[in-house]
Amino acid sequence: MQALRGVAALSVGLALALLLWFRILPDVGILGPTTAERISAAAEAIEIARAYGAAAEQPQLKSALARLEEARRLVSAGQGLKARRSALAARDAAVEAQRSALVGREEDRRRARRIVDEIDAMVNGLEDQHSDLASGADRAALSRMLAVMKAARSTGAGLVLAFEQGNYDRVLEDEAAVKAALERAHGELETARRGGS
Repeated sequence: MQALRGVAALSVGLALALLLWFRILPDVGILGPTTAERISAAAEAIEIARAYGAAAEQPQLKSALARLEEARRLVSAGQGLKARRSALAARDAAVEAQRSALVGREEDRRRARRIVDEIDAMVNGLEDQHSDLASGADRAALSRMLAVMKAARSTGAGLVLAFEQGNYDRVLEDEAAVKAALERAHGELETARRGGS
């Protein structure tokens, strides 16, 4: 019975030692990264979030920046434990900002893909219209229609190129103007066929 109590006491002591080793020692900076390393990791996570496209007004990024500044202030004041905790909170907020930026970028990419598909369909429609109107047209009308088609293809291709280069913001910004230009091209083809200007 006495031996069993000794084993139980030893087990409790070992559990407390493990808790101290893995939970408390890293928290006070004896084990694991130093305070400076944690602050550096938080700053790096913030820069990664910015590189992923996190906007300055994004709440997670604002929180990360505030926590990082707090960690730097606390370490300067000699409050290492609080500084480590602020640095960890800054890193966690920066990781959330990274996630939000990546999700937002993927949403922009999907919207831009949809727009490019619509523009492609519009250009294809113009090609069909051009083919229909071109049959039996004289050389002057064909030349005018070709000029309209060149401009329409160029307009559509600019948006497709922006998408392929990953410039989704430009695709989203230019959508209305490009669609309006392609809609005008429909009427311009008819006018060119008739010989108007």
